[in-house]
Amino acid sequence: MTTPSKSILFVHYRDITTPFGTTVPYYVSKTLADRYEVHVLCRTGAGEKESEYPTETVQIHDLNTGNVPILSSLLFWALSILYASFLALLYRYDVVYVFQMTLVQGLIASRLGGSRFVVGLQSVPVRQSRDFAESHDADHSVRDRLAMILGDVYATFVKLALQRSSRVICLTDGIRALTEAEYEITLPNATVIGMGVAVDSFSTRLESNDGPASPEPWTVTYVGSISRSRGLEHVFEAIAESAYDIQLRIAGDGTDEYVTELVEHVNALDIDDQVEWLGLVPHEDIPDILASSDMALSPLPDIESYRISFPAKIFEYMAAGAIAIASDIPPHRRFIDDGNTGFLYDGTQSGLRTTLERCIEDADRHPAIRRRARQTAEKYDWDSIVCRHEIAIFT
Repeated sequence: MTTPSKSILFVHYRDITTPFGTTVPYYVSKTLADRYEVHVLCRTGAGEKESEYPTETVQIHDLNTGNVPILSSLLFWALSILYASFLALLYRYDVVYVFQMTLVQGLIASRLGGSRFVVGLQSVPVRQSRDFAESHDADHSVRDRLAMILGDVYATFVKLALQRSSRVICLTDGIRALTEAEYEITLPNATVIGMGVAVDSFSTRLESNDGPASPEPWTVTYVGSISRSRGLEHVFEAIAESAYDIQLRIAGDGTDEYVTELVEHVNALDIDDQVEWLGLVPHEDIPDILASSDMALSPLPDIESYRISFPAKIFEYMAAGAIAIASDIPPHRRFIDDGNTGFLYDGTQSGLRTTLERCIEDADRHPAIRRRARQTAEKYDWDSIVCRHEIAIFT
């Protein structure tokens, strides 16, 4: 067995051994472990590790700082600075690759270890959290206000880290442009690389749907986090108003308080028998859930953070053979050709209801839509995406 020629330290504030919330570092780190010495510094995740993550070849340095809001994050931030510094001095990595809330750790570690300093941006640091907080009318709690104050302080360090980076890898060009505007800097070393989809892991319904389908009820699935910024309220209202028998499945979790609000909303609409709460589903089970769905939803509202985002969820829907129905915002519009590879709607309750019914009434066209959607997803396989990261990381 040959010794890897180069080494990389990945630093993330979440558990990198599962793709939930860490999609890019998860796939990039586990794939590059075949060719390089890969170390990961991250928070300890809840439950079992993702079964497909190569823990036998990746050296994982995890920190368990608990789950107390704000306090746990601050504790991880402080401890990970010390830990990353120690690892950098010990291993002298060729590259330190960090994400979002770990830019300071990466800056210090790269300086101590003489490493290339690479920053991965899946959103605009600090600004996205502010955007989500401002996207609804609920009163900010003391905790939320404290988080925003700390975010403003952290932004000062973010600007310094971005200016000192060897390479910045942005998920979209919108994130790059808005980061430059937010921090009043230029990023001449920025590279835009989108997300991918593990196409082969998603079973597809293409072969079993060569003819018209008229299931009862029609199954619609939402996969993702449950929060006020996700636009779920109007989804329940659309289901309640539809003339068709629709069963909605929600795969994801959120705060107990907000989920309780949504359950009460569903009960008030008298559709509790049409909504199934699946909770947080293991990632390896998502393909089967989507493959058994007629349609899958991405109801994101038209706010800044989503307008510049990359809709990786849409690719999973397409790869699995579930017809994607998404709000008409730029990232969805970029990959969904309305009526041909999925359906777009105007983000309202009435618009969603009309689009769901339009999709159902076009059942004869579903096999063709699924085939075209699958072909779209296949263009974004993770192997090609990781190859682009590899080039950007080392050059």
